[in-house]
Amino acid sequence: MDRPNSSVSSKAKDSFSQFWETSFVSKNTVHISKGNSIPWIKGKIWIVLKGFIKLRAPRVDGDELILGFLGPKQVFGEPFSLIDDCSPFALINSELLYIPLQEAYNYPPLAIAIMESLSLRNRHSELNVAVLVNKNIEEKVKAFLELMATDFGTPVAEGLKIDFRMTHQDIANAIGSTRVSITRILSKLRETGWLIKTDGFLIITGP
Repeated sequence: MDRPNSSVSSKAKDSFSQFWETSFVSKNTVHISKGNSIPWIKGKIWIVLKGFIKLRAPRVDGDELILGFLGPKQVFGEPFSLIDDCSPFALINSELLYIPLQEAYNYPPLAIAIMESLSLRNRHSELNVAVLVNKNIEEKVKAFLELMATDFGTPVAEGLKIDFRMTHQDIANAIGSTRVSITRILSKLRETGWLIKTDGFLIITGP
């Protein structure tokens, strides 16, 4: 399976690693339990240390709009978004660094790492747009799951396992479909062997 490499680059990881060694990190680390929302505060940013985060916002029809998923060494926050009522959500027990944006300006390695991470998030967004324009719903689902496995997957014997659980409704909201359609397509993909579900986790076998 041809999977684009859109995870955080080694350069960004190296820059973050230098910052992790400072005392600032230990003083500003926040533990967010699974299922809890993360405050969306003007002028403040979050850096994921451990765990996985879902960026979400309410839609006008009352459903949930999924803006993206984030993992370790990735950044998010009000200064990087045009959406005022974003409500980030911890998919698993997570540790995050809470920091005023101004602090990044005072520490060049951190500023570089943030820029690298945001650049790669932009690339991820472009890839997600490419997924959404696919007219075939089954191919759209497959492309979306491949993108998630590329960014947030762990190699296993069968393929790539997405490291957090996604509900059928999550997938539907992410690609603009319905839960019923997603359930039907995932069932078909499991029957063909392209997809495996184990303990609630999805494994992409491909191609």
